[in-house]
Amino acid sequence: MAPAAPKATAAPKAAQAARTKAQAIDALMALPELKAWSAHIDKSSGGKARGAVLDDEQEGTKLIGGKHYWSLSFVENSDEAAHRWETFLVATSGDEILVDDTNDDRQLSLAQWRAEKRPLERIAKAAGSAPAAAAPPPQ
Repeated sequence: MAPAAPKATAAPKAAQAARTKAQAIDALMALPELKAWSAHIDKSSGGKARGAVLDDEQEGTKLIGGKHYWSLSFVENSDEAAHRWETFLVATSGDEILVDDTNDDRQLSLAQWRAEKRPLERIAKAAGSAPAAAAPPPQ
């Protein structure tokens, strides 16, 4: 009976590590960049647009390097349209979040994305100079 104990303890660890799509969206919206982008969009549009996260894969997840990810995009959402700012890959287990760099066809860690793309500069340059409709184009 002793061999059954390790199996019983392994199952709760796997269950704890699983992340639902709703939890993945919450994890993204908790990122400081997305909080700042959302506040900027709301302020610069006078409340006519909002930052939102949309699901890119209605059928399920993407498999990258043997690991499953939710593909989610942060968008500027208004009555007229939703403009994509960035696409993220959120691991279905664990806490990994990648940024899908479609320009170079690669995935960046959050640290790489922050260092290479400087996402907060996107709103720093636009703050006070242009409405949300004229915000810098998505990358």
